[in-house]
Amino acid sequence: MLGIATRIRRAPMVTIAVLAIAAPLVTYAGLRAGATRNQPPTPVQNTPPSTSQRSDTLEVELITVESYGFEPSTITRPKGPFILLVDDRTGRDSSSLQLQRVNGERVRDMRTNKTKSEWNSLLDLPPGDYVLTIAGSPDSQCQIKIQP
Repeated sequence: MLGIATRIRRAPMVTIAVLAIAAPLVTYAGLRAGATRNQPPTPVQNTPPSTSQRSDTLEVELITVESYGFEPSTITRPKGPFILLVDDRTGRDSSSLQLQRVNGERVRDMRTNKTKSEWNSLLDLPPGDYVLTIAGSPDSQCQIKIQP
């Protein structure tokens, strides 16, 4: 059985616990009520971003390399800068990938391994046809077409 002294010592602890839980809830409720009462609703704007805003964003082209090949096998995009992200999921210890023009001109060489299976780079390729291949697997490739 608890003595009177023990009950008296526990009373302040219970009070502190209740205040610690109740104070933030009351403050949050008050702020929410004040925010909805004193401020007019914000109008929704359905206007598309301007051309200058669109040019500030970069698109990412994700190419996944699987044991059976590339996914997707073809990418067609407009001229302009973009980030090429290659995710190697072949499970190989290391892979050497090459990005080249169809005429054979090398554009980029990439290496991935089990500990760093992703590679990315900012590219701004001139219009034309490109091929991404894995060294030793020339039949497996991703066609990249940059439109004018």
